[in-house]
Amino acid sequence: MSLNNEGKIELYRRMYLARKFEESLDKLFAENKLAGWIHSCKGHESTGAAISLILKKSDYLVPYHRSRSSILGRGLAAKHLLAEIMGKKTGCCNGVGGEAHIMDPVTNIYGTGGIIGSNIPIGVGLAYSSKLSKNNNVVICGFGEGGSNRGAFHEALNMAAIWDLPIVFVCENNYYAEFSPQHEQMKIENVADRAASYGMEGIIIDGYDPLECHHVIEKAVSHARNGKGPTLIEAKTYRLKGHYEGDPMNYRSKEEMEKWAKRDPVLIFKKQLLDTSLTDLQTLERLEAIVNDEIDEAVEFALNSEYPSQSEVLANVYA
Repeated sequence: MSLNNEGKIELYRRMYLARKFEESLDKLFAENKLAGWIHSCKGHESTGAAISLILKKSDYLVPYHRSRSSILGRGLAAKHLLAEIMGKKTGCCNGVGGEAHIMDPVTNIYGTGGIIGSNIPIGVGLAYSSKLSKNNNVVICGFGEGGSNRGAFHEALNMAAIWDLPIVFVCENNYYAEFSPQHEQMKIENVADRAASYGMEGIIIDGYDPLECHHVIEKAVSHARNGKGPTLIEAKTYRLKGHYEGDPMNYRSKEEMEKWAKRDPVLIFKKQLLDTSLTDLQTLERLEAIVNDEIDEAVEFALNSEYPSQSEVLANVYA
């Protein structure tokens, strides 16, 4: 089903929220107020916002390290996500998970993991549980193209296909796994082509087009919910920053980065909404102001939160 005007504006709100969250992370990191590394999700907003808009409350999201747009859209409060990334005890995992280990059972977010591709079998396990329970819940599992080269990807997709599990695999292909371009990692051009090996449909979408992302992913979710099995969707996207904050990005040309920057999905979708008269500038500016306040509140909350004590950090360590 196509989105109505209200749905399109909500889609933009979630994209804008994700972008402002990333900008706050950049600023905190630059000010040395955030320990550890930050892996930017700028450029990945369309896919994640669309995913979060499609899922029902009882469905499962199994994200990866560049899934913050879907995590925020799913309903995990920005202040609790930011506090977790900053290692504060008010974070969604009490500050012990950090950037790479986000989960929140309240919003049915299960993942991510520090090992690339390790979340994919978790997604299949949840989908298997849903099928056994006959609860009609669907799983969306995200990962990058680098994750599709790991054994966990192939084993998980094979099992999902054999058992017709209610799961949608969404590969956000930004063409670089860390610093290595795709052509140095695999002989094929499209990750979606791998779907045929397991007897499931593989679909390629423009990861910079939020409406296309929503339309195609929604159809795949419906397919899974109706007992027709999994789908592998490859969203062609691009990270607008480096692999990590401070990455000099010597492996990418200036022309390539400028080309993608001109297609910035947040700016382009805003212009599209205005050009088609679906809304007006004042409405979007009011929406953006509310989001800006939410992010400011999140930053203040996270900065003022306490770090967990040593005993709290070690509370769930068994060996």
